[in-house]
Amino acid sequence: MATQTVYEAPRPTAKPGETVVTSTCGHNCGGRCVVNAHVMDGKIARISTDMRPFDPEHPPLPACARGVGQIERIYHPDRLKYPMRRTGPRGAGEFERISWDEALEEVASELLRVRETHGNAAILDASRSGNLSMLHSRSGAKRFLNMFGGCTDLWSSMSCEAEIFAVRHTFGPKIPYKAAGREPTDYVNSKLILMWGWSPADGTFGTGTPQFLKHAKEHGVRIVCVDARRTRSSKQLADEHIFIKPSTDAAMLIAMTYVIVSEGLHDQAYCDAYVQGFDEATLPDAAPAGSSYRAYLMGESDGVPKTPEWAAERCGVPAETIRRLALDFGSTKPAALQCGYAPGRTTYGEQFHRAAYALAAITGNIGVVGGNTGCSNGATGRAGVKGLPEGDDPIDSKISAPELADMLARGKSGGYPADIKLIYSCGGDLFNQAPNANKMAQSLDGVECIVVQDHFLTPTARCADIVLPATTFWERNDVHVPWAGALHYAIYMKQAIPPMYECRNDMDIFTDLAQRVGINGYNLHTEEEWLRDFTKDVVNDFDAFKEKGVARFPKPEDAVAFAKQIRDPENHKFSTPSGKIEIYSSTIAAKPDFYGLGEIPPIPTWIPPVDPETDPDAAYPLALMSAKSRARTHSIHGNQEKLARVDPENLWINSADAAARGIADGQLVRVFNSQGVSVLPARVDDDIAPGVVGMKDGAWYTPGPDGADTEGCANILSVDRPSPAGATTYNTNFVEVEPA
Repeated sequence: MATQTVYEAPRPTAKPGETVVTSTCGHNCGGRCVVNAHVMDGKIARISTDMRPFDPEHPPLPACARGVGQIERIYHPDRLKYPMRRTGPRGAGEFERISWDEALEEVASELLRVRETHGNAAILDASRSGNLSMLHSRSGAKRFLNMFGGCTDLWSSMSCEAEIFAVRHTFGPKIPYKAAGREPTDYVNSKLILMWGWSPADGTFGTGTPQFLKHAKEHGVRIVCVDARRTRSSKQLADEHIFIKPSTDAAMLIAMTYVIVSEGLHDQAYCDAYVQGFDEATLPDAAPAGSSYRAYLMGESDGVPKTPEWAAERCGVPAETIRRLALDFGSTKPAALQCGYAPGRTTYGEQFHRAAYALAAITGNIGVVGGNTGCSNGATGRAGVKGLPEGDDPIDSKISAPELADMLARGKSGGYPADIKLIYSCGGDLFNQAPNANKMAQSLDGVECIVVQDHFLTPTARCADIVLPATTFWERNDVHVPWAGALHYAIYMKQAIPPMYECRNDMDIFTDLAQRVGINGYNLHTEEEWLRDFTKDVVNDFDAFKEKGVARFPKPEDAVAFAKQIRDPENHKFSTPSGKIEIYSSTIAAKPDFYGLGEIPPIPTWIPPVDPETDPDAAYPLALMSAKSRARTHSIHGNQEKLARVDPENLWINSADAAARGIADGQLVRVFNSQGVSVLPARVDDDIAPGVVGMKDGAWYTPGPDGADTEGCANILSVDRPSPAGATTYNTNFVEVEPA
């Protein structure tokens, strides 16, 4: 592979007195886009990107507004400049300047004290993806804490645990969920693409993804979007938009499958050869009679046929629309289902993803050119580039991410594995990514020490005891790769400017800290030695890679996941117990309450999102969804005023719902439920479904004197409950809205 690597420098020629340096954003958006720093007199004067015309054989790597808007972040007046120690009440943001020696000595002392007094489980690694790359990132924190004796960790992904679970139990545990979809180069081979809860034009799901979709559309591919709001992707690409209520997507997918099976449009031969549990004949021997997916669809198992009329009552989509879309998908070959993460961020989100994979399977669209599994990631993963080895956690103390606030509040008394006494957060923001922000704030009372390593005084940093200023990616060297099906390449993140103020890079901080707590062998190499090692399997000329900036790797043999399993099933089986696509999961059947968070059926099943008798917010009339902001990746850039103009903070509300409440466009409104209150301007239009309101994720938690959030933080309204698979349930929340 390495011998075919091509090195290129997608940057403009430097002007006199100017140095142009190529890097890529350290954002967790799935893509890796080219950003070029134009440096003059030791300062970045402007940022450019890859502006070459689109070529599907050699696509450009253009950055979005978040990439080219990095200057505001680098030179923001609120950049952390030096280590600080808290002096006032937790959360008040009152600190004093201290030296690096003082800061690291205090952190080391607290780590040693907590380990000695309470054990390693009392230390929580709250590091996340706010500072992401292969060397300087949360991996450094994890490596450090593992070598320190371990810590309590969050085992579930805040973004996509429902999909991770569904991939593991449908296709097998040996396939990484990030390699269970297809490459964007394959979009053009579809006849129909069904984009379900997925908007790459908003969330930048892989570099150039919208361009590949546009290319497919220009070549006659029809695109249909199913979403609770009409997104930028829908407006730019879709031939049809279908509105749906949040948390009801599985019902519609199940009804579509019912129609396809009823009309004989399913691929029976494909199911017989590659699928377990579609019908009684393909059930495993241990499965009870009548437990197949077909029996469920037809109502043979529960007396309720899963008709379009049945689904329409639940999801708000007309029965005739469901039937028409099902017939279209079932009769078009090949058709591709591309599902985003948002519908999986619901109380039974794993059922959405499993229902999607079942629909793709029974129509014979998995493992074939132009088809797809239902995943929206790529088909091959990270192209052979390695990351910092984290090692194993010596202790077994883990919780699902949505339980974090409750665990901090109740600890062992609430049945959790530990009472957390120290939190270490490298590039994480608990208030903006974990649900139920108010509860999170209240739950920190019992934590004895909080250490935050970041670029700004984020809402989490405001609660810290010690704050450590870290460098941005422009102030260090690193390597990064895409993960969301965004082709096959790596970008060398070349340092453009010296570290600003007293900021230090992550590896430097952890190396120093490791020495102070007695860890040997934490950092075994120089920065460049690490990066050479990470890329040695695919980069044969590291110096060329370092100088030019981009290394392009050879295309994979197959652009769709599981092509080998379908082409040669005897020699390439799925890694499930049956060796097939498991609509009926033998693993789940053997252990229905897989994580102790609630039972999961062995087949995809519709389960109502809330129980009106037990859910405190079920009586509120409006479903709340939190969408991606074009001005942020999660909470990164949350304090950048110029970038915020790209996608202003507001509450999306349908015109009928607004009129019923006397709300005008642009008017300040209160959005509230039993979790909290947020005040922000209303955006009144019909680009969101009736009965649904939308806020954008990642707005910084900023409660006012009355406790009401003033910046549009959606997580002040979200419930801290996991799905049975451990997924966060950001999109199963209910609110009311009134004029402020």
